[in-house]
Amino acid sequence: NRVLSAANCVSSRESKIGRMAVPTSNYGWFYVKKPDPVPKADDIFELRGMDVPELKEGMVLVKTLGAVVAPHTRAFLELPGNDVGAEAAGLQRTKIGEVVPCELVAEVVATKSNRYSIGDRVMSFVPLQQYWAFRGDGKDRPGGMAPPKIMGSGSPESALNVSAGLTAYMVVNKHPCGRVDAPCCAAGLLGCFSFLRPKPLKTVLITSAAGGVGIVAGQLYKNKGCKVIGVTSTKQKADKIKDIGFDAAVAYKEEDLDARLGELAPDGIDVFFDNVGAAQLDIGSKHMKVGGKIVQVGCQAEIDNYATGNITGWKEYHRMTAREMLVGGFLLSNHMSEIPAAFLSLMLMQKRGKLKSVETTIRGGWQQFTECIDRLRTGDTFGRLILMFDDQTETAMGA
Repeated sequence: NRVLSAANCVSSRESKIGRMAVPTSNYGWFYVKKPDPVPKADDIFELRGMDVPELKEGMVLVKTLGAVVAPHTRAFLELPGNDVGAEAAGLQRTKIGEVVPCELVAEVVATKSNRYSIGDRVMSFVPLQQYWAFRGDGKDRPGGMAPPKIMGSGSPESALNVSAGLTAYMVVNKHPCGRVDAPCCAAGLLGCFSFLRPKPLKTVLITSAAGGVGIVAGQLYKNKGCKVIGVTSTKQKADKIKDIGFDAAVAYKEEDLDARLGELAPDGIDVFFDNVGAAQLDIGSKHMKVGGKIVQVGCQAEIDNYATGNITGWKEYHRMTAREMLVGGFLLSNHMSEIPAAFLSLMLMQKRGKLKSVETTIRGGWQQFTECIDRLRTGDTFGRLILMFDDQTETAMGA
């Protein structure tokens, strides 16, 4: 890995301001080079030194404890193929020379805000650097919402794993293309008593079902009484998601996905929760019922195509008309105000045993971030991939 040399690193000894420990050095992962057709994370990202943010009145300084390593790390880079207009929703693509954004958990090490105390732990989606700061009133954050505190005594990685369910929870319970039940009172007074009528079994298809979002989505749909079919890479993973509660699973690298869906859903699919796009989206589309719904929450199959702009795309879109399908997309950053309630619901479900926590946790130095990104391409992880940081980086960088 490219890491900052000892000659370029300032000592990380901490100076004291009152009772608050303030670090004197900092570092973060920067986007430095456009990906090659067969990308290697070490060529794209570089660990560099940077200034410690100034702690002004009303602000909070935190130290990153761990981060989620997810496909969006590369999906959010500024490249020809991912100019999709997300900037209109406030999601800025990462330019060369900027720090890569990640979902992470951090601990307050200094504060000039009465809303946070030293030792508080928070979660946010921010540039991946050791130390970062924010306003306690949230006025410098998207939607005006400061990073939420992690309540209770759970581990940081547990909180990061629950947060994987935010997208799944919003889509399954709120999105018109992801819901399997009508909103309460959607049909007036009679709609309020719709729970008294027997409901037909709904069949749901989930791609990237062994990923952090897919695993949670499958469990949420099972809690609603659906038949859930997951798509993952290998039979080993397929067996694991069936152990979690999926009714069936298809290993697309080892089985014929088209044929297997015909066997598992002979009457068609009601809801298609798609994390992948491209060929899997095309095959799933062929098996949709009349009036079926597709919700696109990711396009992992296109990530390597972003650098060239040669997007595979959705070739079976012509089926929408005859089958009167409803198709929509979802971006979590458009729903910031709903996150606290969703997070609380997920925590309660996990505590009650209605939601199993599944993650692959790596413990190591900051240098291991790029190794973890490359692991995503090999498919040898299960659930969310979380990197929890230790002090190896400070030693390696000559602190």
